[in-house]
Amino acid sequence: MSRPLKVGLVGTGRIANRHMAPYLQHPDRVQLTAVCDVVEPAARDYAKRAGVDDVYLDLDDMLRRADIDAVDICTRHDLHAPQAIAAAEAGKHVLVEKAMANSVQECRDMIGASDRAGVTLMVAQHLRYSRHAAAAKRFIDGGGLGEIEAVRHQSTSGGNMPDDTGHWMRDAKYAGGGMLMVTVVHHLDLLRYFVGNVKRVTAICRTLQPYRLNGAEDEVTAILEFENGAIGNVFTKGNARSPEPAYYLVYGNKGTLASTPPEPTRKMAITQFGRHRVSLNTGEVLDVHNEDDLKKILQPEFEPLPADPADQHSDDYFVNEVLHFEECCRTGREPISSGRDNIETIKLIMGIYESSRTGKSVDLDTL
Repeated sequence: MSRPLKVGLVGTGRIANRHMAPYLQHPDRVQLTAVCDVVEPAARDYAKRAGVDDVYLDLDDMLRRADIDAVDICTRHDLHAPQAIAAAEAGKHVLVEKAMANSVQECRDMIGASDRAGVTLMVAQHLRYSRHAAAAKRFIDGGGLGEIEAVRHQSTSGGNMPDDTGHWMRDAKYAGGGMLMVTVVHHLDLLRYFVGNVKRVTAICRTLQPYRLNGAEDEVTAILEFENGAIGNVFTKGNARSPEPAYYLVYGNKGTLASTPPEPTRKMAITQFGRHRVSLNTGEVLDVHNEDDLKKILQPEFEPLPADPADQHSDDYFVNEVLHFEECCRTGREPISSGRDNIETIKLIMGIYESSRTGKSVDLDTL
């Protein structure tokens, strides 16, 4: 049996706590051997809970001295590119949290650095790594919905959110944007995973809440044109109430796939989804004057889309993504959310911003 992948984690904030489980549960495959954070008490607290003795306050110091094969980056968005490039140049594999970076050029620089070093670069787009996402992907790719014609996504962040001015997630200077970069990036990425790349966008972004800094948007509507001919609609709004705070739909000529609403847990807000449901076209011609037939037209039944436990290691998609990262580092396999793939998610978001700024449609191949 090969030795475990030795990992150094940088950034011990909220998302890093979700990364801890795979290291505790699968030490035979991934071993957390070093922890780094510029805030020493935070670094030492995380290291203690993770059972790690090697603690650093500086990434460069960790890259020079720690016994690691890879780096798990859980820091602010604006730090992703310089830290990922430094890790790659030190010969370390890189797992970097979403969003990949704050610009398309930064993504290119990260890909170039990892290619030159011959190391794996993977973006932690955790929604791709659930058993239910795997089932939906297999169903779509297998033609279960037929030809994909349209997608729709909507999300809200809830009413009466606290005024936490000063948090980096509310500041576009650090987050690279507002709701699109902080939360909706997960959803847009998942739709790309299911349907394919987007070629053109037309969008409007607005900033309504005073605690959103440097143009961090909290209201967006966008029209997407996919390379395969499908169209899409994205709507997100902060500080708003909705009976379903986040959902998406994938429409094919044979049926529709719908997400379930996310569970309202403290662990994760609107970035998770549960099981999927599917309604397939039967081809039956229905009588709109018959009440039962009318109900079938207006309120079609959706059946659960079962997930195969063999699709992933566990029900925890953070565990699954880290184990996928380990496998790719060991085998040389391209991650399903590689840097080469996820630059397209950043292009999509930057295209939305550019369209809103100019009032024109934006072709993503120009970015």
